[in-house]
Amino acid sequence: MSEQNQNPLDLVPESTAKSLKPISGKSEGSENDLIYCHLYGVVGDWYLSEISEDREIAFGFQIINSEPVWEMDNWLTNSSKWAEIPIQSLQELVNEKFLKEKDIRFLITRDLFWEPTKFSEINIDKNTLIYPGTTNRSFS
Repeated sequence: MSEQNQNPLDLVPESTAKSLKPISGKSEGSENDLIYCHLYGVVGDWYLSEISEDREIAFGFQIINSEPVWEMDNWLTNSSKWAEIPIQSLQELVNEKFLKEKDIRFLITRDLFWEPTKFSEINIDKNTLIYPGTTNRSFS
């Protein structure tokens, strides 16, 4: 089944996971890293370059930029950095908070048309999903 026909709320299905490099635990992230999967939502973007065998943890660049009034601190902390990304936790937020409770703050989806892209070619200053009230990505 092509990626375009899959459920975008299934954040890292097996077919997508197979395209990512295995997580090495030694990655620091760089402009030259290939990003194989892009997740995005109201609170930010996740650019994945590596994934664990069990698909619970990925490594990549994350930009989380939630407004204080959204009260997201219990789940996600604002950041803009290379880091391990808890895919299983993000999927649980989508399943429990977005799908069951219909809380739009927890809408996180996979870009079905993403092609592997060098990190340096991605405009991380531009929000993928614009939500009313979003400011900018400066973390001063």
